[in-house]
Amino acid sequence: MRPRVALLAWMAAGVAGVVATAPGVPGAQPKGAPQAASAASAAPAAAATSAAAPTSAAAPTPAVSATSTTAANAGEERPLDAEPFPAEPSRQPTAAEWKTAPRVRLSRTGPAAAGCRAYRMREWLRIRCPELTVSAISLLGGKTEGVAFWIDPPRGGSELARGGEVMFPIRRGDRRVIQILTFGPGYDGPFTLLPAIVVQEQWLDDEPAPTVTAF
Repeated sequence: MRPRVALLAWMAAGVAGVVATAPGVPGAQPKGAPQAASAASAAPAAAATSAAAPTSAAAPTPAVSATSTTAANAGEERPLDAEPFPAEPSRQPTAAEWKTAPRVRLSRTGPAAAGCRAYRMREWLRIRCPELTVSAISLLGGKTEGVAFWIDPPRGGSELARGGEVMFPIRRGDRRVIQILTFGPGYDGPFTLLPAIVVQEQWLDDEPAPTVTAF
């Protein structure tokens, strides 16, 4: 029960409001509330828990398999603002659209996010970290509209879930902070939830383009 205790204690501090404990289940986002998706139940030592899935008018797009990458997004990274952002909000991209989305380069990245890849479709951004052992993803603050999370299910046996992604729209006036956590040694044992990557996105009204960082 240690991973669940650690996650509940973390939630009590006010950084997570909605939890999905099953890996491979996208997080659902009620308006006005922080969001988190957790893969703590993937740990062999963790007890199985159930998650109540909030209803949502528009379900998040399922993760696109890394093996389905086409020539359109297999090339070099483009600058994040290489293409103009649409003036009006557009619908969430489909899984088929994400397969053809070009890779983009974030404003700044750190060593922790070196294995992650970013893709852009219209004003929508998808950041995928395929090799990171993801234990939880949480929206720490900012706009909740359009935010979706995904944690890949275990690939077999008792292996921990490896791979996860976040998706959100980038629109003028936006500000967001998203945290991706992993497992690591700590006071609660080998499956303690530890911060791995923090994604920050903002587009101030007086700036010509947004800033997205991952450290």
